[in-house]
Amino acid sequence: MKKTRSQGGKFSKWMVYAPVALEVISLLRRNQKAKRGRYAKIRKRDRALDFLLGQAERRLGKQRGARRW
Repeated sequence: MKKTRSQGGKFSKWMVYAPVALEVISLLRRNQKAKRGRYAKIRKRDRALDFLLGQAERRLGKQRGARRW
């Protein structure tokens, strides 16, 4: 009887750690934003990182704060 290896072994391991890593990175970014100040100009790299984090949070189903209007 041969052993069969699962096709998505490594990918499923990464998906287990992804939400934890996303929370840690989001927490770090929030702390950086708080230190920077409200009216400071954001670098292009920081905007790109914030966009990617937002997309990842949406994909994993994290609820964003209440939108104000």
